[in-house]
Amino acid sequence: MSLMGYTNRVAWVDLTAGQVDYRPIAEEDALKYIGARGLGVKYVFDNGPQVVALSPDNILCFMNGPLTGTDANMSGRMAIVTKSPLTGTVTDSHHGGWSAARLKWAGFDGLVFKGMAATPVYAYIENGEVTLHDASDLWGKGVHETVKIMQERYGEPKTLSVIAIGPAGENLVRFGCWINENDRASGRGGTGCVGGSKHLKAVVIRGKYQDRPRPADKEAWKGAHDRAPPRSWTEKNVTSPARVASGLWHQRADEHQQHDGRVAGVQQQGDLLWRKWRVDQRRVGQGHILVNDPTCHACPVACKKEVEITSGPWLGCTWRA
Repeated sequence: MSLMGYTNRVAWVDLTAGQVDYRPIAEEDALKYIGARGLGVKYVFDNGPQVVALSPDNILCFMNGPLTGTDANMSGRMAIVTKSPLTGTVTDSHHGGWSAARLKWAGFDGLVFKGMAATPVYAYIENGEVTLHDASDLWGKGVHETVKIMQERYGEPKTLSVIAIGPAGENLVRFGCWINENDRASGRGGTGCVGGSKHLKAVVIRGKYQDRPRPADKEAWKGAHDRAPPRSWTEKNVTSPARVASGLWHQRADEHQQHDGRVAGVQQQGDLLWRKWRVDQRRVGQGHILVNDPTCHACPVACKKEVEITSGPWLGCTWRA
């Protein structure tokens, strides 16, 4: 089979037996379901509607798509697909960051976990191989501490993605999440709870940009790539996966001011749902507490903001969104 964009390799990991089986993707499935959410949902449905979400028989899929890991704009999303302990039906929950691209660069279209490990484990993925390792020392730790330990253990943090659960997932809180790279959540459906039921603490992926998929026809790719987004995105190299792409998008100050005005109006009406958006921006002083605005793989939006309070009663507090 020759399907451009696919590595044609999915790791099926039996946590009960501690074994990994590498399988190709059926050509019909690759063409019909187009990877990521589609292929993951297909696998969950094939696994059977009567499967209990928190049983070893449920499968937990980490999936990317055929454009993932390329230089295509906004191609850095990963879909985590399973049977939900919240709804009792299939759920697909997505996160950004670099893990999806790195999974492709490591040689995989997806990872499918089944069974339940006898003791906590994490999966390490690099160069087309998946290995399972003891995670007993990580069980009970929060996501940030887990990420830090993995970065110290494996080094080269700029090529490493860590997707982990915290105590909520471990203790089978039904809305427990998988958290990618410290602060990007697959926040729907209780996918982290399913991970906890399988004693799967983390998925650690090493992948390098130089191993990305290359277009077969560079000129045709360039033409299609330039036509896909608005021209203002592509006048400069703001979508390079190796850069923090805050450039042109954030120069559109007029649009941001309009957005801020709309948010302020809704805020004054008391209609914002979450407390983190209710704090008056005049009190917070957004202009001087922003410390970073990194982006996901191949994304020109750079919607993430990292802030740090530098004075007052909340000195030293940090926030990522």
